[in-house]
Formats: sequence, structure tokens, C-alpha cells
Amino acid sequence: MLAQVLDRQTGYVSRCLNGEKPIGEVFARHVEQSLHLPRYWLDGERSEGRPVSTRHAALLERFDALTPNQQIELLDLLERVRRRNEEIYQHLQRKPQAPAEPG
Repeated sequence: MLAQVLDRQTGYVSRCLNGEKPIGEVFARHVEQSLHLPRYWLDGERSEGRPVSTRHAALLERFDALTPNQQIELLDLLERVRRRNEEIYQHLQRKPQAPAEPG
């Protein structure tokens, strides 16, 4: 029985599953750990129906450990890097390719 695996009252688990009681952060992580699911799997972050990768989960976990100001700074930095990568990509798309040298 799921309630036994989660070490919770049957009624509590039932209310969570039926949407009568919201699943909080602590309980969500407990469920994932108890069921051997990747961290943040219950958060619904999926790609093509699969749970987030271990790297994505590690990134989320580390991000959550930052202060709100550090999170903002990191997001700003990541956005600058993304924009710079896009500029480089656009530049390379416009630059004519040198002809291949005869072999």
C-alpha cells in the first residue's frame, strides 16, 4: 500500500492524490525519495514524458540553495551568456564558408 511505503496515514495520502490537499515541497521530496524517483520528478518538469535528468535536478537543487539575490544574479548571468551564444551563432550563420582546399 502506498501509504505504508510513504509512512503516512491512508487518509492523508488519499486527500493528496484526490487533490483535496496540496502536496507541499517537503512531502513531494519525501515521496520521490521513498519511491526512488529523481528529485523534482513530481514537479512536472519533463521532456517528452520523461522525468528531468539528474543534471537538471542537481541544478534545481543548487539553485534553490541560493539566496534570492544570488538567484537573480545567476539568472542575469545565464541570460547574458545565452544572448552572447546567440550572437556568435548568428555571426557564424552570416559568415561565408571558406572553400575547401583540394586534397
